[in-house]
Amino acid sequence: MIWMMLLAVQTVPANYDAVAVAPGSHHILMEDERVRVLRVEIAPGATEPVHDHRWPSIMYFEQPQPITYVVYKLVDGKPVETRRIDAPPIKVGQTVRAEPESLHAVSNRGSAPFVAVRVEFKDGRAVGAGGPTP
Repeated sequence: MIWMMLLAVQTVPANYDAVAVAPGSHHILMEDERVRVLRVEIAPGATEPVHDHRWPSIMYFEQPQPITYVVYKLVDGKPVETRRIDAPPIKVGQTVRAEPESLHAVSNRGSAPFVAVRVEFKDGRAVGAGGPTP
């Protein structure tokens, strides 16, 4: 997950929340005051809108594809592309921790939908890292 490790979190306006600005690719499966579970699905050849993820998470890759991860920063209040990272698909079923992600978009370079489940921890602590208790 080198593309996830290369990101630095920056302060961005609330209107870049993934569910708000990329509802075509981020679907809420469950949400309460502590956790939000998203199904992320990006069609082949599609690029999702620029968005962020404000909370640490765990991602399960159900149907990985080769992607291009596009990093943005705000310049005069508008997102400007700063970097592109081409990543090959990872193993089906791989599960990884992810820190909050600043502005980015993902392009699916594969021939099938990219599908992942993302569990976001609103209290800022992922399970196994002093995170939520039952």
